[in-house]
Amino acid sequence: MSSTLRLLTGPVGATRAPARAAFARVLADRLEVLVEVRSTATYGDLLEHVLDSETELAWLPPAVLVRAMEESSTQLLASGVRHHRAHFQGALFCREDAPYENATDLAGARVAWVDRNSCAGFLFPRLALAQLELDADGLFAEQRFLADHVSVGRAVDAQDAEVGATFVQRASDAPDATIVGAGWELSGTRQRMRALLVSEPIPADAIVSTAACTDELRQRFVVALLNLHQSPDGAQVLRELFAVERFEPTTLERYEAVRAAMKVTA
Repeated sequence: MSSTLRLLTGPVGATRAPARAAFARVLADRLEVLVEVRSTATYGDLLEHVLDSETELAWLPPAVLVRAMEESSTQLLASGVRHHRAHFQGALFCREDAPYENATDLAGARVAWVDRNSCAGFLFPRLALAQLELDADGLFAEQRFLADHVSVGRAVDAQDAEVGATFVQRASDAPDATIVGAGWELSGTRQRMRALLVSEPIPADAIVSTAACTDELRQRFVVALLNLHQSPDGAQVLRELFAVERFEPTTLERYEAVRAAMKVTA
């Protein structure tokens, strides 16, 4: 092995050190290069490293992806598929025992957001509120940014915030489809949670390459990534690190909804 391939994730990967190491080992076996997978403390740090080409590859949430594509020569490689879909949704959620029935009941509540660059943890839930003619800045008594979905789930569980924002995955695209996965599950919350408001679909997180990645290594990586789900060890590391079934090719056009949401909530 003569070179090192670096892949960065945002804070969502910070609690998954064993998964990062396992993914690095599996990918290294297939590419025959050393692989290093690291997480950043914030989405802002992640964007800065990508713009400065301080990594060859990065796993970017949608809003960070849009900013990176606008400001650098970042190349979009593939997006994740969960429950057979290359999209998810944002949600405002509360404890099961909270008195709220819907978003209009949240006046005076304390909300926990993830990050201003988080689609599910900030942008799309705020857009959904705006579509109900609710101004988040006037609605909530307190707004806190906790950097990751785990911390948001824990804050609502501990009643440090009455409501939080995170991602949800539904069983189908039907408006009333059952939620089959949610960000609050990452925190191991003791209390049952329920969604009060679910946003429009958000295109999935994606893997990108930067100017630091050679064409040859990029091509080999894409082939390996798109085929990882076909082996038991590959499928396992995809689930554990990215919480996806597989990766598939994608296009920047899928992310126009993200660009629009960023303009509305700016």
